[in-house]
Parts: sequence; structure tokens; C-alpha cells
Amino acid sequence: MGARIAWQNLLTASGVVISSSSEATGYVDDNLANPLRWKKWRSATQNADQWVKFDLGANKNFQVIAGMNAKLHSSGGTLKAQANATDVWTTPTVNDTLSVPSPDLTKVLADWLGSVQNLRWIRYYFTDVGGVSDYVELGAVFAGTYLEPTRSVSDGVSITRIDPSVQRVAIGGQRSAVIRPKYHRATGRFDVQTASARDDLRTLYETVGAAVPAIFTVDPSSPSLTLYGTLQASLDATDSSPNLWRVPIDFTEDVA
Repeated sequence: MGARIAWQNLLTASGVVISSSSEATGYVDDNLANPLRWKKWRSATQNADQWVKFDLGANKNFQVIAGMNAKLHSSGGTLKAQANATDVWTTPTVNDTLSVPSPDLTKVLADWLGSVQNLRWIRYYFTDVGGVSDYVELGAVFAGTYLEPTRSVSDGVSITRIDPSVQRVAIGGQRSAVIRPKYHRATGRFDVQTASARDDLRTLYETVGAAVPAIFTVDPSSPSLTLYGTLQASLDATDSSPNLWRVPIDFTEDVA
């Protein structure tokens, strides 16, 4: 598996109907219609399984389901990414448990599906394994297709952890700080791309630009290399040899 960029989020599209098992005050499920990961849905605090689901209105194609900044039930709670043709969840077509890594550096739980699914309903199902009275939470959601160029990012891709906190030192040497959330930045190049692959990347950039959140992963099997955020650099496709192209990637993680 190579680097992938998932874009065109079905779950934040116009007309999607969102519902949930419960809502906490100020954390309604309709917050998840916003792609910003700090606009959270939170369930009520209770001793029960919880869920939030999305009616796409019709069958749609997708290859990945992801949840950002998920809080599971304490005492062994789990989260399942589910999808189905109907709103009957006895045996959903997609029913995959999302494993939370330790440490959870990027807070992106992604289910990269083995094939394109064409289904109408998507659900995030939190199981209260330990039987505790607790709430669950999601900071952003994503379902859609992804672009995986035949030639992946070249060696030398960089994943940088950035701390924008501000430090101040007084004349007497006393130090103080304004703490701000850390975030990741990924930079690299898609080298030796055909004209067709170049245009696929150009189409993606034309759609999402530097404003619409997407998911970029250097390695789909590694949650620590999977980021939710936005493209930053201008797209600079460079002809590196006869009809082969170099396309840079500059991706900055959204903070919660």
C-alpha cells in the first residue's frame, strides 16, 4: 500500500441526515456536518451502547470511513465503523472495529476498505463493553473515495511535529509560556508521475484547495502516519523527464 489522499467527504455533503442515540447539551449530532474537528458530537452520559449515523439519501461510493478525536467508553469500550444499504443494523455490510493505537498521536481512526462500497447508510457504533456510565464523542467524520497514485511518495517524506506555543523571558530570566495545540505537517513529493496521475492530483487540488479538510496517509497501515487536515502549498507540477512529472505534497494537520 502506498500514500493516499481521501477527499470529497460524503458525510459533510448537503442533504445528509444525521441522527444519534443521544446528545449532550452543546454537542449535538448536527455538529458533525461541519468538517472542523473541534465541532464535536457527544452522547449523553449513560450505561449503554451509543451511536451516530448518517443517511446519504442514496447509495454512494466510498473506500474509507474515518473518525477523528474519538472518545470511547472507559473500561474497554470499542468503536465500530459500519455501513449498510438499509437502516437495519443486525448484520451490516461493513462492520469493522477501529483499533485505537497507543500512543494515539494523530487521533485519526481510519477503516481503509478492501474494495469500493456502494451503500446509503453509515454508522459509528460505540460499545459499552465495561458496562460503565460514560459518554462518547467524535470530533469529525469522513467517508469517501481516495486517490492512491501508482508511484507513492518518494523516500525522504517528512512528518514534522510543530509546537506554536509562545515563550516569554523576563529581564530577570523568569520564563512564561502561552501553550497552543501542537500539530503535524507532512511534506514530500510524488515523483515520476505519468501525465494522467499528474492530472488526477491536479483535479484533487482543484476540488479541495487549501481550505477543505482531507485525509493524507503516508502508510494506511500506520495511524501515526495518517493525518486529517488541509493541503497547503500551491500545486507545482514539474516536468522532470519526457512526459514524467514531479508533484509536491504539503499537508498540515487541523488542530482540535
